[in-house]
Amino acid sequence: MIDCGSRRRAATPGSEHNKASGINMTRFLKLCSALLMVLSATSTQAASYAGTTFEIEMIVFSRTAGMDGAREDWPAAPRLSYPGRWIDFSSTGDDGAPLLDQVPTQLDNKAAALKRSSSYRVLFHKAWQQRLWQKRRAPSILVSGGETNGRHSELEGTIKVSVSRYLHLSTNLWMSEFASPAMDGRGILLPTPSRQQDDEPLELSAGPAGTSGAMRLRADAPVYAAHVAQLQQERRMRSGELHYLDHPLFGVLIQVRKVEKPGESG
Repeated sequence: MIDCGSRRRAATPGSEHNKASGINMTRFLKLCSALLMVLSATSTQAASYAGTTFEIEMIVFSRTAGMDGAREDWPAAPRLSYPGRWIDFSSTGDDGAPLLDQVPTQLDNKAAALKRSSSYRVLFHKAWQQRLWQKRRAPSILVSGGETNGRHSELEGTIKVSVSRYLHLSTNLWMSEFASPAMDGRGILLPTPSRQQDDEPLELSAGPAGTSGAMRLRADAPVYAAHVAQLQQERRMRSGELHYLDHPLFGVLIQVRKVEKPGESG
C-alpha cells in the first residue's frame, strides 16, 4: 500500500506536466490551424484576382544627363528581343472592343513635376483597364515613346502585368541613342515585333491571326542604334501603391488599381 501510494504521489507531478504539455500542444495546433486558414484565404483571394479588371497607369521618363551624368558605360552588346505573342494599344477583340481600354490618367501631378524639371523628359504616359491573368496567360504589351527614327522610337519594348499571390510586373524596356547617318548601317540593329502566332491564342488575343499592330507592320529599312540601355526587372506590387523602377538613363512610375464593381466601396 505504501509503495502504491508513493507511486501515485510520484505520478502526480508527471500527470500535471503531461496535462500542461497537452494544453500547449492544443494551443500550438490551434495556432497552426488559424495560420493555415489565413494562408488559404490569401491564396483563394489571389486566385480570385485572375480575370479581374484592373486599372494600370504608367509613366516612363528619361534623364537628360543620360549615361554620362550617371558615370556609367553603355552595354556593349545588349540582347534585344520581342516576345512572339503580344498586344498593343490598338488591339481589339472578336467583338471589336479594345483589349486595353484607355482611361483618364490620375498621375498627372507626377508627370507635370517631371516636365517642369530640366533633368527629365516624359516619354510615355498612359492609363488603361485590363483583365489580369497568371503570368503564363498574361499578354506582353508593346510600349514606345520619345523621338522617332523611321518605325522605331527612343523608348521601346514590352511590359507584362500578371497576378499570382501578388500583382507582378515584368519589364523588358530599352532606350536607344540612334546611330548617325555616317555610321552607315553599323551599330545595334533594333528589333521589330513579329506577327502574332496562331498556335496558342492569348486570353486577350484578337483572334487566331490577331488584329493587333503586328498585322500592320511594314518592311521598312532597318534602323540601328549607336547605344542601347535596358531596363529588365521583376517587381512584386500591391494594388493602389505607386512603384518606381530606376535606371541611370530612364525610370518608370507605375500604379495598379483594382476597378471597383458597382455597389462596392473602397
